[in-house]
Amino acid sequence: MATTKSIAKSDYNVNGTLPRNVVQNAYGDIPLSFTTAPNILDIRPLTDIEAIRQSVRNLVLTNHPDRPFHPELGCSVTSKLFDNADIFTAIEIKDEILRVVSTYEPRVKDINVEIFDDIDRNSLYVTIKFSIKQANIATEVSFYLDRIR
Repeated sequence: MATTKSIAKSDYNVNGTLPRNVVQNAYGDIPLSFTTAPNILDIRPLTDIEAIRQSVRNLVLTNHPDRPFHPELGCSVTSKLFDNADIFTAIEIKDEILRVVSTYEPRVKDINVEIFDDIDRNSLYVTIKFSIKQANIATEVSFYLDRIR
């Protein structure tokens, strides 16, 4: 019952039920927000779909030298944010996201990346849509890419 709370509304079937082939508690991760659950006063781990979503987001936001013993793991998306914001930069960012997710996240397939320019926030809004291989569930991750400096 606790794992269905971490599953988004879009992950359910049309009739409001979870697909039968969803493997409960197959994947787990610690939420990076480190917020505690109010009823147990402890960090509630992310499971299944939420764990994969966080993994995809972390892969995209990780720079190449950030992981100590895996310098090849990461994405150079944040360095491209300082380039001129045009269609060519958006295509480079899209290709880099597709490369890193398809290479380093073996649990996903059918990856589709959409990038929208948000001029008011001076950032890019990225939506990564994918399917989870084991459960054949389509889901997505959306976040802003902002310049830090």
